[in-house]
Amino acid sequence: MIEGKRIGLTPDDDTKAKLIRLSIACKKHPTTLALELVRLCVNNPNIIEFVQRQYGADERFRVRYRIEGDAVIYD
Repeated sequence: MIEGKRIGLTPDDDTKAKLIRLSIACKKHPTTLALELVRLCVNNPNIIEFVQRQYGADERFRVRYRIEGDAVIYD
Protein backbone atom coordinates (compact mmCIF):
# COMPACT_ATOMS: atom_id res chain seq x y z
CA MET A 1 0.00 0.00 0.00
CA ILE A 2 1.20 3.50 -0.74
CA GLU A 3 1.33 5.55 2.44
CA GLY A 4 2.15 9.19 3.02
CA LYS A 5 1.86 10.23 -0.60
CA ARG A 6 -0.16 13.23 -1.70
CA ILE A 7 -2.91 12.66 -4.20
CA GLY A 8 -3.02 15.44 -6.74
CA LEU A 9 -6.18 15.99 -8.72
CA THR A 10 -6.29 17.90 -11.98
CA PRO A 11 -9.90 18.13 -13.12
CA ASP A 12 -10.79 18.97 -16.70
CA ASP A 13 -12.27 22.43 -17.30
CA ASP A 14 -15.90 21.28 -17.15
CA THR A 15 -15.42 19.39 -13.87
CA LYS A 16 -13.48 22.29 -12.37
CA ALA A 17 -16.21 24.76 -13.32
CA LYS A 18 -18.88 22.53 -11.79
CA LEU A 19 -16.85 22.07 -8.61
CA ILE A 20 -16.33 25.82 -8.28
CA ARG A 21 -20.01 26.54 -8.89
CA LEU A 22 -21.06 23.93 -6.32
CA SER A 23 -18.49 25.18 -3.81
CA ILE A 24 -19.79 28.75 -4.12
CA ALA A 25 -23.36 27.54 -3.59
CA CYS A 26 -22.26 25.56 -0.51
CA LYS A 27 -19.95 28.31 0.80
CA LYS A 28 -17.01 25.88 0.84
CA HIS A 29 -13.53 26.15 -0.61
CA PRO A 30 -13.30 24.00 -3.78
CA THR A 31 -10.51 21.84 -2.31
CA THR A 32 -12.49 21.23 0.87
CA LEU A 33 -15.59 20.30 -1.12
CA ALA A 34 -13.57 18.01 -3.41
CA LEU A 35 -12.23 16.15 -0.36
CA GLU A 36 -15.74 15.80 1.05
CA LEU A 37 -16.96 14.43 -2.30
CA VAL A 38 -14.12 11.88 -2.37
CA ARG A 39 -14.97 10.84 1.21
CA LEU A 40 -18.60 10.43 0.17
CA CYS A 41 -17.61 8.21 -2.75
CA VAL A 42 -15.18 5.90 -0.92
CA ASN A 43 -17.72 5.40 1.87
CA ASN A 44 -20.71 4.62 -0.33
CA PRO A 45 -21.20 0.89 -1.11
CA ASN A 46 -23.10 1.65 -4.34
CA ILE A 47 -20.28 3.83 -5.67
CA ILE A 48 -17.61 1.34 -4.54
CA GLU A 49 -19.36 -1.45 -6.46
CA PHE A 50 -20.00 0.75 -9.50
CA VAL A 51 -16.35 1.83 -9.78
CA GLN A 52 -15.08 -1.73 -9.39
CA ARG A 53 -17.49 -2.99 -12.07
CA GLN A 54 -16.74 -0.03 -14.36
CA TYR A 55 -12.99 -0.68 -14.26
CA GLY A 56 -13.09 -4.48 -14.02
CA ALA A 57 -11.36 -4.66 -10.65
CA ASP A 58 -9.13 -7.71 -10.38
CA GLU A 59 -10.80 -10.19 -8.01
CA ARG A 60 -7.57 -10.51 -5.97
CA PHE A 61 -7.59 -6.80 -5.17
CA ARG A 62 -11.34 -6.06 -5.02
CA VAL A 63 -12.29 -3.83 -2.13
CA ARG A 64 -14.29 -5.87 0.34
CA TYR A 65 -16.21 -3.95 2.94
CA ARG A 66 -18.72 -4.34 5.70
CA ILE A 67 -21.15 -1.87 7.18
CA GLU A 68 -21.05 -1.21 10.91
CA GLY A 69 -23.73 1.25 11.92
CA ASP A 70 -23.24 4.23 9.63
CA ALA A 71 -19.60 3.38 8.83
CA VAL A 72 -18.21 1.50 5.84
CA ILE A 73 -15.19 -0.55 6.94
CA TYR A 74 -12.75 -1.90 4.34
CA ASP A 75 -11.62 -5.47 5.10
